[in-house]
Amino acid sequence: MRNGKGFAILDSKSAVHGSRREGSAVKGKKDSILILVLAAAALILLLVGLGSRRLSVPPAPSPTPETAESEAWTESGAETVTAATAETAAETAAPAPEPAQTYEDFVQETVAAYFAEYPAESYLIVTTGSGVYSPIPLTEDNSFRISRQDGSENVIHIGKNSFYMESSNCENQNCVEQGEVTLENRDRRLLFNMVICLPHNLSLELKTREETEAFLTELYTQGQQPSGPQE
Repeated sequence: MRNGKGFAILDSKSAVHGSRREGSAVKGKKDSILILVLAAAALILLLVGLGSRRLSVPPAPSPTPETAESEAWTESGAETVTAATAETAAETAAPAPEPAQTYEDFVQETVAAYFAEYPAESYLIVTTGSGVYSPIPLTEDNSFRISRQDGSENVIHIGKNSFYMESSNCENQNCVEQGEVTLENRDRRLLFNMVICLPHNLSLELKTREETEAFLTELYTQGQQPSGPQE
């Protein structure tokens, strides 16, 4: 029936249904907004949690006494030296004391110094009643005189590895007659490597370098000092 009342009833039902639809739409919008708010809050909480994890760094372990001592530095930038290191450095820097020189060492040095200053293949050893003269190197021709307080006098000529008694004021002149001594003939002579002047208590000997070294070493070991002949 299409009358005024019917249309009125239909209009009222339509209004009710429209209001219900509008309410559902509003409610849906509110639910969507709430869900978005909750999701944003959850995202913010998650970001905050991750940031706090990255920023929270565990404290560094405290160094042990040994580590602290080895890594200690002064204000000037130099590394601090431990007591053990200082003691080791002092021991390294301090030179070891030299051993005391013995008399044997002194003799060896003295003999070596003589031959370094007077090198030769052979030497003349002059011995008198008052002592021994220093070995005379036989390197060139020369003559020297030995004079003493009692008036005795001998002149000796030396040459390359040789010598002879050139003159003497003794009575018998046997020393002059004994002739020349050389490295070549000393083993064939009657007195071998010697010339002797008995009246003047004088003897002359030709020795090699090795024999002279042994002679000087024994002389110094006995505490004697050779002297030089008067020219």
